[in-house]
Amino acid sequence: MTNKLKFGTIVVATDLSGASSTAVRYAQAIARLYESTLVIVHAIDPVGYAFPDGAPEFAAADQAAREELRKIERETRQQGIAVHSVIETGVIYERILHAALDHHADLLMLGTRAKSAIGRAALGAVARQLLARATCPVLTVPPDAEMHMPWAGRWRYVLVATDFSDASLLALGCAHRIAHAQLVTLHVPASGDESERENTLERLRFLAPFNESHTVPVEHVIAQGDAAALIAENARKFGADLVVLGSPENELAEEDFQSSTVLQVISRVTCPVLCVPSARRAEHGVEVVQEVFYRS
Repeated sequence: MTNKLKFGTIVVATDLSGASSTAVRYAQAIARLYESTLVIVHAIDPVGYAFPDGAPEFAAADQAAREELRKIERETRQQGIAVHSVIETGVIYERILHAALDHHADLLMLGTRAKSAIGRAALGAVARQLLARATCPVLTVPPDAEMHMPWAGRWRYVLVATDFSDASLLALGCAHRIAHAQLVTLHVPASGDESERENTLERLRFLAPFNESHTVPVEHVIAQGDAAALIAENARKFGADLVVLGSPENELAEEDFQSSTVLQVISRVTCPVLCVPSARRAEHGVEVVQEVFYRS
């Protein structure tokens, strides 16, 4: 690839649980590939401890977290990765966002919980807030991502879904540059009109061409139905190592789970999902997202 991503700094948020350890290992793999600096952030919300009686418990949790983070730091340095850890106290998603901005993060990573029996993701308030507010790309890593670990950062099969919004077009441009073996572009039209389908297909071919400057095969898919289900279905069909989406523009609440394509996709696929914010949101942060994905 002639124009690779360069993740100078990766911030990975961890609650030090088993689920988040997969995200840490995935972040280490990307950091090794890109020679990135890895910042490991653990946030503690003191409201969860009933002061003053809960003060000793809070102090014990803080000490245990520091010891665990020191262990992760040692293991990371042994892999030749520049790393340091941060413990933040306060509203968790706010402290993670602060750490990402403070360290000029090119990528924010977090682990997601396993799915429930009825297929509803345990995407908590922290993940929902980060997806809607982060000014840099957010990579969510499910526990099932262990099988995709060998291709972390060198993604072979990449699926990108676009509704032609600002964020999803940036996502498409990003995906076009990082796929090493095949790119699948997917659009779900609002209607089954054949002329609309043909126009959309031509637009996808224009935006993600297969030409002399980009030798990775591109599959353009137009399908009608439930967007999240179609994205998950095609991710399985093409063996995607990564799904790329535009980040949600608005703050997401728990009741938005069923209606949010992004949350539904994250809950259904077994591979990591990269969510790219719109340029408008990124401009309010430290770096415009185009500078992350298009700089040489």
